[in-house]
Amino acid sequence: MKSKKHILFLLAAIVVAMILAPGCSSISVNQDYDTSFDFSNWKTFGFIPIPESAGIDQLSADKISNAIKTQLNAKGFKDSEPADFGVALHFGQQTVTDVQSYGYGWWGGGVDVSQYQQGTLVIDLIDMKTNKLEWRGTAEGAMSDNPDVQERTANIDSAVAQMLAPFPPDMMKK
Repeated sequence: MKSKKHILFLLAAIVVAMILAPGCSSISVNQDYDTSFDFSNWKTFGFIPIPESAGIDQLSADKISNAIKTQLNAKGFKDSEPADFGVALHFGQQTVTDVQSYGYGWWGGGVDVSQYQQGTLVIDLIDMKTNKLEWRGTAEGAMSDNPDVQERTANIDSAVAQMLAPFPPDMMKK
């Protein structure tokens, strides 16, 4: 019987391996935030420790953290303590069943059924003064089969860049 830690590691590897097959399907990215919050007060950030139950291995967590640091640093935020906001990561996956039917009338037809793994990466930004979630970005898409290190890193960098592109929210639209 495999240990719980081994199973969590395998699940995490699958989730992070996914992020996200550029040739197979597109990544779906969304953001949500508190429209009444003033993001202009945030200057520094830090990472909230990832609990073991999150099922992510250290190598993958480091790749994601590095991608987040790169994006936030490019926007003028500094990784330092005390942090104005904390970055929390979440991961998940599910099996998706795709059913495609074809054929018309008396010509017959058929049904093609396939399954694939879909993964989700969530980045939460928490105000450290209030411990309140103020911004959330999600990336979801089909997972790549057996990506190499370079592909995995490129997919993570792309997903994180897309998620953080509209951060901080344009407060001028209020």
